[in-house]
Amino acid sequence: MAAEVAAKKKEWNACLAKSGGFPGKCEKLEKDLRGASKASGVDSCVDETIALMKCTSSGSRANGCAQAFLAMRECNRAGGRQLVAEGAGYAPAPGKMGLFTASAGSLAQSSPPVRTLEGMQEFGQDYAKSLGVMPGEVRF
Repeated sequence: MAAEVAAKKKEWNACLAKSGGFPGKCEKLEKDLRGASKASGVDSCVDETIALMKCTSSGSRANGCAQAFLAMRECNRAGGRQLVAEGAGYAPAPGKMGLFTASAGSLAQSSPPVRTLEGMQEFGQDYAKSLGVMPGEVRF
């Protein structure tokens, strides 16, 4: 059964690569993959793939698509998900706490800061100062 899912996923991925960023063009293959995945109990990351494609091809891309990338990374881990969404943050997945230190739970539940132009400029200036480059100074 797992070999069937792998073959269908490979076929779906090939279709997605040619779809021009429109996963709807591969809807029949997607349905076949979902059916095979459900029958065999294998998570084929269809929802995560589509969410990431939609994010990166929309205005949401300006925000970095961090949640979509994290969901995709966790779904594709060889040993299964290590982090799961919990409220506004993340928590270690059931049975995966042994992979983390005791303080990791509180760290995973934090959320990233909001990206703004001012925030990025401020970080850049602080970083430049730490390298000895003063504001307004240019070095090549």
